Amino acid sequence: MSDAPIIITTPPQAASFFQRRYTPIATFVLLALNVAIFALMEYAGGSQNPEVLLNFGASYGPFIHRGEYWRLVMPMFLHIGWAHLIINSIGLFALGRILESVYGYGRFTVLYVASGIGSSLLSMTLSHSVSAGASGAIFGMAGAMLTVGYLHREAVPRRWRRAFGGGILPLIILNLALGFSIPGIDNWGHLGGLFVGMLMSGLVPPPRLDWNPGPTDSEPSQLMAAIPLAVVVLAMGAAVEHYRAFRPVARLIEESQKLRGAGQVDKAMEPAKAAVQLLPRDERPHEELASLYLQQGRVDDAIREFTEARRLNPLSLVAQRGLARAYQQKGDVGQVAKIFEEMLGDEAKGSEGQRALGDLYSQDDFYQEAIQQYKKALELDGKNAVAHNNLAWLLATAKDQQFRNPQAALEHAQKAVALSEWKEATFIDTLAEALFVNGKYDEAVKTQTLALKKDPDNREYQEHMARYRKAAGV
Repeated sequence: MSDAPIIITTPPQAASFFQRRYTPIATFVLLALNVAIFALMEYAGGSQNPEVLLNFGASYGPFIHRGEYWRLVMPMFLHIGWAHLIINSIGLFALGRILESVYGYGRFTVLYVASGIGSSLLSMTLSHSVSAGASGAIFGMAGAMLTVGYLHREAVPRRWRRAFGGGILPLIILNLALGFSIPGIDNWGHLGGLFVGMLMSGLVPPPRLDWNPGPTDSEPSQLMAAIPLAVVVLAMGAAVEHYRAFRPVARLIEESQKLRGAGQVDKAMEPAKAAVQLLPRDERPHEELASLYLQQGRVDDAIREFTEARRLNPLSLVAQRGLARAYQQKGDVGQVAKIFEEMLGDEAKGSEGQRALGDLYSQDDFYQEAIQQYKKALELDGKNAVAHNNLAWLLATAKDQQFRNPQAALEHAQKAVALSEWKEATFIDTLAEALFVNGKYDEAVKTQTLALKKDPDNREYQEHMARYRKAAGV
């Protein structure tokens, strides 16, 4: 008997299999999807517009809690600005073509989408920020390459083995370190993607390199790609429906805001109520309706709508501050304090927490409460330069004249610049304002000159200087 038929047929089939498997089909499709969706976002109002990001499906904790589970999938296809898209595209292509050549497009797609979902889930669970980007799924690919390098090294072609296992570890550590050192990066999303990528690569091993097809054997099936494909299609469909539903609501809210701004509060009620009926599970129509009620003096109705908006989105600053204003009009100062303390949580403790509470009160014109909080902050830490500065600004510029105290403002402003050794332009600007309200116009001009030296392009500082120079007759 001769084994000639087996010897002749096996190498060409195996070679053909690996050549086809190396073509990074899924990687190219993912790159194309990212670019296409980015173009749609730019057309819809800009990829860096928070409203556009949320309407296209960016991850945001409060929204997943109200049942928008498609947000687990969509963030991996959204990017914030060209630089974000380009950097993630480079990472996706660099790692995707390698990992897909090992896994095949079916298993690779399962791993990629699962990592992206894991990234979004951890981000929305532990982060309070709006987040988007493919980086979580890319970390998932890196995590898979780490695991495969140790558990399934025999499945990796020789030309790629240095990139797996310990070879990918420095890249993972470097990117995690960058994420923790640069503000605004979603590190929870990165860690979620990394963990799921490592887990999935352990559960879904790549095909073995020593696979030898016989007469009745066929190539490993790529049908697994149908699962993530279905998940992505359903998520994108839900995103489209959400976008279509919110567009008329956005127009109604805009119409209501214009009428409210023109003083036509009664007319503004109709579009606001229509918006609530169209999208009752979105906080924004409730916020607009509550603002109208507050303007009409219907405080209890405003509290009801702001409370509902806050329930739908506990992180909404509009709902939180609106509710505080409503309780202030009702005369319930205790509820106002409770709301602001809940906004800060554990951060409300200590000198910095008291200072932050003071900032919240000040921003909403609760001057008496703000002054009390700043003083509490300074009782806890008399060297809190930010508290001195912010109290000085309030005492110098409060809209309500009864809370202005020019002399005290000057004293606190001087302490702030001294504690910061004249290094903070904001503190110097506050000192100039304090000098101005005390009638020391020439000194205000000299001091503002120092602020502008540190931040010459600051338009607000320039406007202040023009006012000081005019008063000084310069």
